[in-house]
Amino acid sequence: GVRRDDVVAFESFARRPAAGGPESGALPPLVPPLSPLSVVDVKGPYLLLEHTASRTVTSVDRSGNVRSSRWERSHRVRVRRTSVFVIERRTVLDAAADVARVPGDIVLGTGIGREVASAAGPIVAAAAELARPMVLWGRLALAAGGTGARAAAAGVMAAGDAVARASVEKSLERRDDEGDNGGVYSSGYG
Repeated sequence: GVRRDDVVAFESFARRPAAGGPESGALPPLVPPLSPLSVVDVKGPYLLLEHTASRTVTSVDRSGNVRSSRWERSHRVRVRRTSVFVIERRTVLDAAADVARVPGDIVLGTGIGREVASAAGPIVAAAAELARPMVLWGRLALAAGGTGARAAAAGVMAAGDAVARASVEKSLERRDDEGDNGGVYSSGYG
């Protein structure tokens, strides 16, 4: 199901423009049909979705100076949950990665940071290429470790089950060895 903070898009049936098209005087859609939308709230069968629209306006004044301005607006719309599908699910790890990237973004936002990044770019690319086999080996080891852990857990459960069965069988054998006394155990006295 759709959860809060998911990124969704309209299903194909929900993307269709109003019947008749623009030549019939129909209004354009409020939300661009192929744009991603963020889930703000979930209430019953309805979702509150948010879409950010941006526009860049460029103008040239009489002296030839080019000015460009950009604005963003956030729009919200409530739709039925069946009219969208999930594109991306945000997790706690995604949020942690976003927080971890903030210092790097701040440094790279400065002129010195951009110069260092452009100078170090080829070195970092070469190091990443050299490290790729080790990264793939690490992923394989983690996958094998996960499989090994599941196999070990299954083995422990099977061993525990075998020990429990053996102890039940042993107690039944002991009871049979003491003789059948109609289900009443002797106390050893008398």
